[in-house]
Amino acid sequence: MTEIVEGLDGEKRDRVAELVRSGRFFWLDVALSDTSPGDLREVLGIPEESLHALLGFGAEHPSSRKFHADGKRVAFALSSYLETTASAEDTPERLRAVEVHLLVSGDYLLTVHEERLALPELLTPYTPEGRSEQYVVYAVLDAMIASAFDALNEIELALDELAVMSTDLRGGRVRMASLRSISSRLSRMRRRVGPQRGLFERLGVEIKRIEGLEADDERYFDRIGAQINRLVDAIDAAANALATIIDLRLNETSYWLTVVATIFLPLTFITGFFGMNFGWMVHEIDTQLAFWVLGLGSLVVGVALIWVLVVRGSPVEPDTPGPTRRPV
Repeated sequence: MTEIVEGLDGEKRDRVAELVRSGRFFWLDVALSDTSPGDLREVLGIPEESLHALLGFGAEHPSSRKFHADGKRVAFALSSYLETTASAEDTPERLRAVEVHLLVSGDYLLTVHEERLALPELLTPYTPEGRSEQYVVYAVLDAMIASAFDALNEIELALDELAVMSTDLRGGRVRMASLRSISSRLSRMRRRVGPQRGLFERLGVEIKRIEGLEADDERYFDRIGAQINRLVDAIDAAANALATIIDLRLNETSYWLTVVATIFLPLTFITGFFGMNFGWMVHEIDTQLAFWVLGLGSLVVGVALIWVLVVRGSPVEPDTPGPTRRPV
């Protein structure tokens, strides 16, 4: 099984140097807050061009600048979705995106991130004994992409709840804050995953060129590319589902505005009619009974008739439990 080293402090630095000298493939996971570029250059012999791509974190660095290949090593960036440490009151997201930069060579796999976290423990990739070095790289990448599917599944569950609320006329209303939050999460995920769609086509070619990186299957990175494509398609499908929920909410609002306007239609007619100064109306309608029957009774009857018509003609009816059938 591939040895995993977390950090470059103290004895771990000596262990990494020993693994490099022995030529045994290993996985090194470091945080930028605990490691300097000089340490990576000195212990692993990483050239400046690869270091520039490896350490260029943040949106100010374009995605194209986070990729470098020289035939001996490949540096690139990928997002992983990990358990958040914030409380439920601070954020509804259980999984948060973490930008991870990777460097693959014939001697090691290096993962670098800005935060202090144990990436191997959070991802737990399956790396059985006896598999090739390329399989180890594939297993780590596959675990990172699987975490993105977990984050997307979390969003889809929230969408399911909103869909149920938006179609239940007796339930609570869908809040715009919830819609904005989900829309923002999908947009951020799409911006992160979208540029990676074409990355793995080039990445697979470059990794196969690396000297000393043993392989037992040439299709590993084709599978990763297919996973990325499925992930992007799933994000787009979730965005379409969100748009449908927003349309349902707008349709419900328009429906109830129409109901209110329809109810006031007979009221407006009755009050307008009896507000006219016809001679018969002025001289004949002069009793208290006429006031209650014509003045108020006609309004109540008009509203009741319109309400019955609206309820019976509603395009959405509440679900009614059907008869229970026993399985045959």
